[in-house]
Formats: sequence, structure tokens, C-alpha cells
Amino acid sequence: MKFTKFSLVVVLLLVIIIDSCSKSSVNKSITTTPTVTKPINTVPLPNTVDKTDTLTVMAYNALNYGDGCQSGTSVLNGYLKTIVQFVHPDLLSCEKMTAFPINSAYPVNLAADITNNALNAAFPNTYAYATLSDSSFDTKMSVLFYNKQKLTFVNSHIIEINVSDFDLYKLYYNDPNIAITHDTTYLYVLVNHTQSGSSSATRDQQVTQEMQTLRSKFAYFPNLINMGDFNTTNSLEQGYQAIVSATDTATRMFDPPFYPDQAVSYPAQWANNTVPYSKYLTTSTRQLITAPNGCGTSGGAFSWYDHIFISPWLVNGTNYMSYVHNSYQSVGNDGNRMGKDINSTNPVNASAPAAVLNALWQFSNKYPVSLKLLVKANRTGGSIADPVERK
Repeated sequence: MKFTKFSLVVVLLLVIIIDSCSKSSVNKSITTTPTVTKPINTVPLPNTVDKTDTLTVMAYNALNYGDGCQSGTSVLNGYLKTIVQFVHPDLLSCEKMTAFPINSAYPVNLAADITNNALNAAFPNTYAYATLSDSSFDTKMSVLFYNKQKLTFVNSHIIEINVSDFDLYKLYYNDPNIAITHDTTYLYVLVNHTQSGSSSATRDQQVTQEMQTLRSKFAYFPNLINMGDFNTTNSLEQGYQAIVSATDTATRMFDPPFYPDQAVSYPAQWANNTVPYSKYLTTSTRQLITAPNGCGTSGGAFSWYDHIFISPWLVNGTNYMSYVHNSYQSVGNDGNRMGKDINSTNPVNASAPAAVLNALWQFSNKYPVSLKLLVKANRTGGSIADPVERK
């Protein structure tokens, strides 16, 4: 084909336009390592501000919130308000909520109930909840709540339907410089509630499938959190290994107490040898099956079912977000709760105020787990390319 002078100009303009597109659309080739959209400018752009921020992430099994077994939601909301005032989470996943119609309104909509009467009661006009799903028609649901002053919800996708829904949420940080840099810092969150029981067969299948889907979706993992109640009894379970082991290290995830904190080591049998993991145990906050009610499990802290896994980017601070070392904790667990109530005075639990310990004891039989992420404002408009999201 013969090109005229005009057509050559058009082609050159198209090349320039394509090259100047945002980072999310430039990286068309799929590689196993992050690529740079353009040489990253290290000089701050005019009128940008230097800011660091912290995001507190918390995963919490809500123990059938909404079914009336423990108490009505108005009572439980009061306990959750006390907990939220203490932790002040910016991302909160609540697993094992009683299922409700996703298109319903308050008070049938339990996500709205928690948002209005627990979260925003603690910090007014701060929280919202992400898109709801229950395509599995499970009797329990998971809901993600977020601090809308710090984060903006983009979308969510059900990446697996197996007994319950496994949802992947996409949010971005409300960077004060985004109007100038036009470079968005995204954060992905996957929420889990897997099958419990002595046999790990079903939960192994659930988590293995979700990780296969994630690795098909992303050639390398972005800023990504995988959290919730995994019901794991040790690190050797196939589902747990599916998260922390991968041939391609760019799609391996990390359990912070093991790495990068290196406070404990593999292999780990936390259900059979609790002492080395005493301060991370999440089941149970209650010693007796009859107190404070007959719901949930008893026995005190005896296993570690709830986890927050993080991607290599969050470990290394690759793209404006990084895990704060040694920030991971089981909230309210001082390491002396094995076989005891969270609020037992033998010995006294000094890890949280007495009112918070009582609220944790009343609200659920699970300790929530939390960690912190350090976020840096993007001043240059340059960053490592986010991986292309494949269908």
C-alpha cells in the first residue's frame, strides 16, 4: 500500500497517542515480571504534595451475625462499634454473616445495618460497603467494608462459586495528587470463608481453584490481599500451600508472621502445637460453650483459622503500598489466651482496653486479624505497570 504524506502523519499521531496512554492500557504483552510503562520520572511534578498514609486492614468472622443466635443486631452493633473505634480499620471483611437478599434495603440488608449502626456510628460518614453477592445461595455471606475517605471502590468479580462466593474487589487509594499525575494506585482484595471441618478436602479445593483463577487473571500479582477465615489447621494443607507456594514467585503470596516478619517458621502445625503460634491463634475467644451464649466454638485460643496473605508487591513496596513490618496481629490476643477467655484476668490481658476485650468476647468466637499498609502519594506520575486483567 502506498502511504501519502498525510497518512504517515496520522500513523505517527496514533503511535504517540497509544504510547501516552495510562499504565493500565499500555502493557499489552503478558510477562511474568512487572514492566515499566515509561522511564519513571523521579522528579516531583509541580503542585504535588508529599504525603504518607496508613491503611489498616482487618478480617473478621462475624459468627452468624443476623440470625439472632447470639443477640439482635442492635446489641451486636454496639460491640462492633467499640471494636472499630479501637482498631479503626480502613478495610474490613466480615465473613460468615447470615445471608440476606443482596438487593434489599435496611434493616433486611445486614451490610447496611453494620455500616449505619456500627461503623459510621463509630466514625460518622466514613464507611461504605462494596457490591454484594450470593450466587452460591449459601446461608452465609461475606461483605467488604471500606473507608471511603481513603479508598474508592471500583468493581468486584466473583472468581469462584463453590459452597460460597469468593469475591475479588478492586479499589484505589484516594491519592491527593491523582488529578495531576493521572496515575492510579490500585489495591485488590479477595475475601474467603472456606469449608470448616477436620477434613480439608473441600477447603483445599476451594482455595486451590481460587489461586488458579488468580494466576490465570494476573501474570504477576499487583497490590493484592487474600484474607478471611480459611479454617486451616496447619501449613501443610493443600489449600494453604496453594497460596504460599508457586513456581513463579511473582504469583506467590506471603503470610506475614512467617515472611517478611520471620516471627515463626514452616512447617507449622498450629492446631497440634499451639505454643509457637500463641499470639496468632484466632479460635476461640471463649473458653465455655455456654458463655456468653451457646453459639460458636469454645476451648479458648486453640487454632489459627483466620489469615491475611499479601502479594510480593506489598512485601517489597513495589507500587506505592507496602506492608508495615510486624504490624500483623490477632486483635486482643496477648499470647496468653490458650484455653482461656479473651477477657480472662488470669493473667490479665493488657493488649486492649477491658471494654474492647469484652466486645470481642461478645461479638464473635473469633479473634479478628489485622495488619497495616504504608501508602505513599505518587508525586511523579510514574509507576510499575499494573498487570493486565485477563478474563
